Amino acid sequence: MKISSTFEQGIYVVMILALEEDHRPVKSKTMSQLLEVSDSYLKKVLMKLSHGGLVISNASKRGGYVLARSADQISLKDIFIAVGEGEGLFKPSYYAERLFPHKDHVKESEEKIELTLKEGLDSFYQKLDALKIADLLEDGAWEKGIVNWEDQL
Repeated sequence: MKISSTFEQGIYVVMILALEEDHRPVKSKTMSQLLEVSDSYLKKVLMKLSHGGLVISNASKRGGYVLARSADQISLKDIFIAVGEGEGLFKPSYYAERLFPHKDHVKESEEKIELTLKEGLDSFYQKLDALKIADLLEDGAWEKGIVNWEDQL
């Protein structure tokens, strides 16, 4: 399974927002500079996180992005799904139907493959869901936020 850098960036965006002092909004430009990615690219990641219910955008002059819920309520699974990593992990090609003469056996085999992949993905999701963003941060750091990211640039 190949996981894109979007997932990793999504994790760091959520961590940045969790640690922002007094949970003030953080501008996408600030985060893109911290992560050393283009602002236009990061806005696409932020849009996915927003559609996934993980971040909220505030478009005012002092606006930016904040977490939609606390760091102890956001798991790696939430981010993985929000950025679209789980989409289309397995799409049968139906090559087997064209290649092999025993159609019933082919269908049975494809069903076994799909079930095995589904069970593996379910197990993977359980592991991702068990790790919350708060678990990745120093104890208590996210409750009020401890970093002014603007000062870090």
